[in-house]
Amino acid sequence: MRKLCRRQRRALSSQIELWLEKKENDRLVSRLRRANDEELEGLSHYRTEPLAQKLERSHPDISARVYRALCMRIVNAGKSKYYDAALDNIDHAKKCYAKAGLKAEWEAVVADVRKRHFRKKGFMAGFEDIASGSPKHVEPPFLERAKARWPRKSGGR
Repeated sequence: MRKLCRRQRRALSSQIELWLEKKENDRLVSRLRRANDEELEGLSHYRTEPLAQKLERSHPDISARVYRALCMRIVNAGKSKYYDAALDNIDHAKKCYAKAGLKAEWEAVVADVRKRHFRKKGFMAGFEDIASGSPKHVEPPFLERAKARWPRKSGGR
């Protein structure tokens, strides 16, 4: 796999910024459709997060790829501190793939992540929940946990 030079990444990043500012959405979408995964992963999240949010309704297929790239950028770098953000991005990607009717593409993403990142246990547990459609585990508030630990005393005063 060929590495993109810094100049190429900056050029795409600058194009995105310019076309967003000038509301050149057709040109922007056309360019993003031609971008490969490596190009998208090389972009800063400062540019791509607002881009993905902006395109969610009008172009969910592009938004899905951008959210996937945001996730993979974190996971590929092994930034375990940011796995929560990566999981949030992949969850958005799954929803966008579904909205765009791209089930096969989503399944390809799942297979690729499982193949390349199976050792990253901190990420994979949450990823598998998202991939399978399991609801997120929500930790009960402290007061609820405390009440469950201390049984009520019956009778007495």
